[in-house]
Amino acid sequence: MRLVWLVIALWGVTGAAFAQSPAAALKNCLPPREMQEAVAAKGVVAPASAVMTARRQVPGADVVRASLCRNSNDLVYVISVLQKDGRIVQVMIEGASGRVKSVR
Repeated sequence: MRLVWLVIALWGVTGAAFAQSPAAALKNCLPPREMQEAVAAKGVVAPASAVMTARRQVPGADVVRASLCRNSNDLVYVISVLQKDGRIVQVMIEGASGRVKSVR
């Protein structure tokens, strides 16, 4: 019985970690109109601010895409940037505060 509970607990932790990834967030992005409404309601920082934050995290990279997505109960920006070596890096930024959540 302990083994069953251990497996369930590990499954829950793995699921929570997956929900925090940029790839998971990209599956729940807002359409442009809803994104504009969220910014206008001052629920999230402006997209330009999120893009500038991402550029500071990955200097010299080009921004490919910026999306505002739902991640659990929060809104996050997922900024995809192309590095000079051809790698794509995703910077996740908390929508409400504008702070960097992860760089992957």
